[in-house]
Amino acid sequence: MLTIYKYKNLSLNITLIIIFIPLMFYSEIVVPIFFLLLSNLFDILGYYYVLTRKGKEYPEKEIRSSYRIIQFLFDVLLLVLLALQFGLIPSLAGAAMKITGAQDLLYYYFLKMPLPEKWTWMKFTPYGFIKKIISKKEVIIQAILGVIVAIILFYFVKL
Repeated sequence: MLTIYKYKNLSLNITLIIIFIPLMFYSEIVVPIFFLLLSNLFDILGYYYVLTRKGKEYPEKEIRSSYRIIQFLFDVLLLVLLALQFGLIPSLAGAAMKITGAQDLLYYYFLKMPLPEKWTWMKFTPYGFIKKIISKKEVIIQAILGVIVAIILFYFVKL
């Protein structure tokens, strides 16, 4: 476990999650960021740390598809649990940033990897529905728009 903690910037991701847990009870603005960080940790440990180091027992497409289902269910569970504890709007703000690619940008930051030029896996993002393969610039713009949507949700939508 200690070797995982020391891997690239993973310790920063874990440390921020630990710090943000109590902070969420003092300020709901932390909830969307916590959503991204925890989802990012799941993605790093699940996809990068496990799937990229797997054996050749199963076809790649099946493994990736299975992981995406598990990842989706984890994010839905995270959304529901945070919504039950802190309210729907802070939880949806985190989901808005996640679905627009902000978490993917964190993924590359925490793994100290350069951003790819083409993002083929972002077919289920708002812009990905229109254009199946998104460029790095388009992902960054979409993620910024996701943050803006999250801010609008957080500060202007009242339930």
